[in-house]
Amino acid sequence: MPVVEIKVWEGKTDDKAKEQLIIDVTDAVQKNVGCPKEAIDICITEVPRKNWGKGGVVSSKLNL
Repeated sequence: MPVVEIKVWEGKTDDKAKEQLIIDVTDAVQKNVGCPKEAIDICITEVPRKNWGKGGVVSSKLNL
């Protein structure tokens, strides 16, 4: 059924925050799509800032 992919900067999100994000997104998908929680997959990928660009600039060079 639904698969949700979430990409975040590496090292910006701790395990507890990721766990809560999975719970919240699962609840939102269940509410809006109407499928059982067990059918929803959430995948969080941590991407190094050097591999992420924003506005044509490598994010590791941005002061965010």
